[in-house]
Amino acid sequence: MKQDFLDYISETFEFSEAELQEFEAALSIPLKKTIRVNTNKISIADFQKRALENNWTLTETSLWKNMFYIDRDDTSVALWHTLEHISGYFYVQELAASSSPYYMTDDTVDEGEYTILDMSASPGGKTTQLAEYYPNSLIIANEIDKTRMRQLHENLDRLGAKNSFVTNYDGRFLKNFPETFDKILLDAPCSGEGTAYKSDDALKYWNLKNIKQVAKLQFQLLESAFIALKVWGELVYSTCTLNRIENEEIINKLTDKYWDFFNIISLSDNLDTPLIRAWPHKNKTGWFFVVKLRKNSSFEIEIDTEKLQTHTQGFEKISRKDKKQISGYLKKSFWLKLSGKFYVYRNEVYYTEKNIDFFWEHFFLFKTGIKIGKLENGTFEPNFFLWTNFWVFEKKSIEVDKESINRLLRWEEVAMNNSTSDGHYQVSHNSFLAGMARIKNGKMKSVLESRFMRK
Repeated sequence: MKQDFLDYISETFEFSEAELQEFEAALSIPLKKTIRVNTNKISIADFQKRALENNWTLTETSLWKNMFYIDRDDTSVALWHTLEHISGYFYVQELAASSSPYYMTDDTVDEGEYTILDMSASPGGKTTQLAEYYPNSLIIANEIDKTRMRQLHENLDRLGAKNSFVTNYDGRFLKNFPETFDKILLDAPCSGEGTAYKSDDALKYWNLKNIKQVAKLQFQLLESAFIALKVWGELVYSTCTLNRIENEEIINKLTDKYWDFFNIISLSDNLDTPLIRAWPHKNKTGWFFVVKLRKNSSFEIEIDTEKLQTHTQGFEKISRKDKKQISGYLKKSFWLKLSGKFYVYRNEVYYTEKNIDFFWEHFFLFKTGIKIGKLENGTFEPNFFLWTNFWVFEKKSIEVDKESINRLLRWEEVAMNNSTSDGHYQVSHNSFLAGMARIKNGKMKSVLESRFMRK
């Protein structure tokens, strides 16, 4: 452990020698694995029943209601290769890292229709968490690093975040859209102290000079987010660090500049300490800092209008002909009626239930809703996640045994009764959705993409 880091913690937070030793010892203790049940797809009670059938032990955490510690006796199948994970019924998420959406919402589902920004979204844990808490809202998931987008896209599809849209901006650019968002989550890029429980490398290059450079970017992002926030809107700022430079000092700097335009909402019973800071030795979690504020009045801001050019979208609004073909196929084959909007990127089809005209005009979108299939030569080919993101169909649903599920997830063929007609089927086991497969010549095979396949 780097001594100058320990000295900083001890001096800044006035740790005794005993507490400092306790803090340092806590960093060598692996955190218990936690998962978040995706209540947009399954109730907590039904997931607990499913876990019991799998011989998984779920233990309630001390925090929000859908976060659980998980223990498994049989780990022959990796957790992320289980049917429940592939189908989007849970997300593996460190407990403290899930706290910023929790404190934005007070762990309460809000059915209102808001425009929400997740300013630094990858890999999607917090975005999909926001989609649970705000099921009727439009969520912009912004990610500056294109190399991290693939995982973000996959998690949005897997967890069924139908009303989420992905952009690829430097968050500092978004100040050019003042008072656009009702709620903003900025889980800011930081020095990464909070990952020290995983590896000593997290603190290998720790020094105050580097931290101050990071803090400069953090304030610029926070200021941009504050400008983009509507009056009476709420903004949550969080980091996975403990030092004050990236946390309190950032908020103090915003206060110095905009003291008359916002107030801090207390997240703690201690009115003198309205913020939340999670400690490894106290909370048995990763390190985390959260503060919440509400904008209370407008102020003038100069916009760089030269940057606000109308973009030519990579996506296309689907033609009436193609929409009719897709809707007709789904209704005729599965009695499934989708009343939202369809978009196409190359030959891939995306679906959402939100009106995105404003963002279509002013933002370049890298993803619109969830991917449900593709169009090839005028024929719609549904994908695996279409069948896990909607309720059990009344038509062309097929029940299979557990061994068949295992084989399908390994991309093996399963022999079927020859009387079963060819085509796509929604597959279930014990009334639990298991995605979609295709039957051809009496053999069934999963349409799950190969990168999700079990080894």
